[in-house]
Amino acid sequence: MEGLVREIQDVQTHEVEWKGKLQARDGHDKFHIFYYGDLTEDDLITWQDSTPLIVYAEHTVTGERYLLIDSAKHGYDAMLCETYPAEELNNRPVRPYLDVEGEDIFEVQLTAFYNVPWDEEFGEDVDEDGTYELITGESMDFEQVKRDGYDAFAISIVNRKGVMTEIVQEELA
Repeated sequence: MEGLVREIQDVQTHEVEWKGKLQARDGHDKFHIFYYGDLTEDDLITWQDSTPLIVYAEHTVTGERYLLIDSAKHGYDAMLCETYPAEELNNRPVRPYLDVEGEDIFEVQLTAFYNVPWDEEFGEDVDEDGTYELITGESMDFEQVKRDGYDAFAISIVNRKGVMTEIVQEELA
């Protein structure tokens, strides 16, 4: 998502909270949403049974897709505590999201919460190349681990009429 999100500076946030608005490299900020998961009556996308949710934003002009969250890969638990069967993860067909008004084009706002003291708790496990080994055995740059290892994540969308809907509220630690 680096280079695709513009941090929102004009809002009051906690020290451990990061907010941003999705914006493509070409400046475009309108997207279709595609997801795998269940939809609650409050329009929240949740895990389908025990299979992690996944949410993409798709550029309305170019069709390029951007992964917003994959609960099997992003967040503290997915990176350090939990693994999931490959057959479940490889069988997560996405479908388009429509809000309660039938709208399918949205501005996308992201919020991540960071309450994990990464350097203090895990800094000694970082190798000389600056990488850290995840629970899956994959090695990742430690700075990327700290960015993707949030403990909560939310996605809000705003339709063309200005109606905001929170579609993801994930506790990930």
